[in-house]
Amino acid sequence: MENRKRKRSRHTLLWIIFIEILLVLAGLAIVIFVLDDGVETPVDQLINETMKIDYLEETEKTGETEEEFYVPRPFIDEQLLTVNPYSRPGEKIKSLDYIVIHYLGNPKTTAQENHDYFESLKDLKNVSMSANYVIGIEGEIIHCVPDDEVAYASNSANSYSISIENCHKDESGRLTDKTYTALVDLTAYLSERYGLERDQIIRHYDVTGKECPKYYVDHPDKWEAFLDDVMLIRNYWKEEAEKEKRAKEEEEARRRHEEETGIDELTAFLESNAPASEE
Repeated sequence: MENRKRKRSRHTLLWIIFIEILLVLAGLAIVIFVLDDGVETPVDQLINETMKIDYLEETEKTGETEEEFYVPRPFIDEQLLTVNPYSRPGEKIKSLDYIVIHYLGNPKTTAQENHDYFESLKDLKNVSMSANYVIGIEGEIIHCVPDDEVAYASNSANSYSISIENCHKDESGRLTDKTYTALVDLTAYLSERYGLERDQIIRHYDVTGKECPKYYVDHPDKWEAFLDDVMLIRNYWKEEAEKEKRAKEEEEARRRHEEETGIDELTAFLESNAPASEE
């Protein structure tokens, strides 16, 4: 009688082991099938999460962080000047403390014409003049001198600033709507990119007392409105980035919850359908 009970127990145990082996093999088959379809499996997700954690821990150890920039880069036409003593000396700036806003003293000219004039100075050799950027009447932006190099625009501030020249239609120096929009976008992008605050966006007038940019010297209230618009754009893109980040975090939390719920349900199913052991 005792022997029969032992045999029956062993027989039940073997069946349990056999069923568990079948479940493991079925699980592996499902994983292989999903992998073949190129779909990320829970195993892949676990590995990826582990890699992310390892990366973050390593980053914390080395002190390296990835900077976040919110303001999108406007379309910029890269036409860097030839290195020469008269418009692009190739000298690195000492620091980047300011963005200096200018207007061009030649109404109705285009951004391209002004860029080409700066380029021609290497041959004319009669004056030193340039700018890091020139914005045209239609809102086009031409990059003439790299951000980390000296441009001949802001006198004593050349060695620690980025200069932006603006085209205009008449002697008032008032910008067209397209020029203004491009100037706001570019200034917002550059100031956020280089960590500059509102009071680090200045006029040429604030460096030398020259009436440049004329319209904003004659209308200080319009200058303050321009600064308001720059900060408004920066805040807008920052808020949009934060919304997107929150949405991703909420989606990740929802996905994790569904995975954990699914695992709990599977565990409960297996436990409820496991063969009862005989004593």
